[in-house]
Amino acid sequence: DEGYGVDHAVVQDAAGKLYDVFASNTPEGRKRLAGRVRAAQTLSQARELGGLGFAVDSIVAFSNGDLKHSATGDTSVLVATHHVGQARPLELLTLDDCSSVGTALGAIHRLRPDFLQEAGFPQEITTSWANILETDGLWSFSTCPVHGGLRDGDVLFSGSSITAVTNWQDMQVNDPARDLAWIFAKLDENHRNALLSAYGRMLGNRLDDLIMLRANLWLQMEQVGDFISALNKADNAKIMQFKAQVERLAHQLGVATAKNRVQTETKQESKDRPQRPPSTITVGTLLNES
Repeated sequence: DEGYGVDHAVVQDAAGKLYDVFASNTPEGRKRLAGRVRAAQTLSQARELGGLGFAVDSIVAFSNGDLKHSATGDTSVLVATHHVGQARPLELLTLDDCSSVGTALGAIHRLRPDFLQEAGFPQEITTSWANILETDGLWSFSTCPVHGGLRDGDVLFSGSSITAVTNWQDMQVNDPARDLAWIFAKLDENHRNALLSAYGRMLGNRLDDLIMLRANLWLQMEQVGDFISALNKADNAKIMQFKAQVERLAHQLGVATAKNRVQTETKQESKDRPQRPPSTITVGTLLNES
């Protein structure tokens, strides 16, 4: 939250109860806190969240920083029930941490999207991507509730157990791969596979084999802004790095397309055989094949 100008303190009342208090007087910070409040109020009405196994934001009070009607002047103040646990940088997650995160994301992606649709949260359509990258099977997935992409501080741990997942202001109905894009920027192969194995166990046969290719694509799209900045600054090193990443992704898509074509041609032959759920090993290692 610091990057948005949001300050955070833990406050204890006379009865000994702890609260997380967030405050900001920047436009970005006020918008972030308002989005977090709206998301928390929507989540509090979803019955399915009781089975997730971790806490989400629970709002006690909120002042939106509207000078005309706010008791806190131009500062937005959010008071929430305190979450027990410690935040860790995502790149420092242990293998056990990664398994816990994979399980948590799988639980989120299994939720029915009804409560988000009724509350008017975005339902992103990826049709434009499908027109740009017409890779067989790449877009054969079901949308679901997504957190919106994990960042440092969004997951709180006690040991390797997750106590809370916070900052839901970007939640929407979208491609589940959006919540996995960060693992390519933060985790090495062993840690990615630990997360994906746990994620695959939660999703079972609902897991599509090309989800990691789309997750990589989400990451590339997030980096486009940096690429444009590098072009404006004539930073040749960053320009070449981005081009190499895009070329590698294009190659991986080509490999996946060829595999899908072979699988489609042999599908009739294997129609009478029992079907197995998608392999998490295949998903976890697909991006390293060449």
